[in-house]
Amino acid sequence: MKVELENLFSIDESSQEQVIKVYNRYGICIDAPEIRKKNLKASFNPIFTLNENLTYEHVAALYKSLERELGIVSIGERFYFDFSESEYEQAPLFTLNSTGNSPDMFIEDRGTLFSISTYCQHCGLLEKEQLSPLVIDTTQMRDRHLVHVSGYWVASQELVNLMKRENIRGYDLLEVIHQGPEEGKQQAFQIIPTQVLPECSTERVKLYFATEQPPCRCGLSGVINGPDSYKYENLTNLTGDIFFSAEWSHDGRYLYRKTLFSRKFRELVIKNNISREVKGEKDTNFGPMDWLFDPVLLK
Repeated sequence: MKVELENLFSIDESSQEQVIKVYNRYGICIDAPEIRKKNLKASFNPIFTLNENLTYEHVAALYKSLERELGIVSIGERFYFDFSESEYEQAPLFTLNSTGNSPDMFIEDRGTLFSISTYCQHCGLLEKEQLSPLVIDTTQMRDRHLVHVSGYWVASQELVNLMKRENIRGYDLLEVIHQGPEEGKQQAFQIIPTQVLPECSTERVKLYFATEQPPCRCGLSGVINGPDSYKYENLTNLTGDIFFSAEWSHDGRYLYRKTLFSRKFRELVIKNNISREVKGEKDTNFGPMDWLFDPVLLK
């Protein structure tokens, strides 16, 4: 698995050679950018691999040089995790990161009852406990088989029928409450895993954005977790196909536990033409209806 970092910022055309020299000085080779005709600004969008020779500490020093020498302070950052073919082939479980390269995969909650408590007094992350079925406008699901609602996965009746037919195990279903137009409403069900995975390996990659505040002392806010990683022996006795992670994730405000799916579930989705096979966010196949599964890594 490779960790790639993408930068994005704009500068005046006259400064591009100096910027390239700063990157080169830190061992990062980038090409001259295309100039936007409207405002004569150069958009820099380099993507480079982090490794033992180019660590994130080097990148943080690079940013300081860009600021000190050229006055560049607003740098966008995005991490990508690039998996090998063998990692896809060996993974028993997958993290489902998206059911479509489109905002339509997210549906707004319309009044689910939760109890809310503060998890961390420093960053303000909140913990919530679901007290009622999810309340959504099911007409917004349209022809989508699985949508994301407030940290939870909601499946269509068609997907539920397919999961039962193919003996997908390890979950309960809770029918959602429809709130919206009667025309076009449909039955939909929250998928609730019945098992919790062991804790991730301590070797799991943890990153942060150098351009933002340091991670909170709670270890959650400000931390970018790499792919889910497990010791091989901790997964050998698992049964079933759908699991909660032991660790908390968050959406910037609320905590939730990620749902992980088995290889059997991923193959079911692809075999039944619900999604094409997609391998990573930069896969040219990743379209508005395609599901993005990342393999768990075995240590």
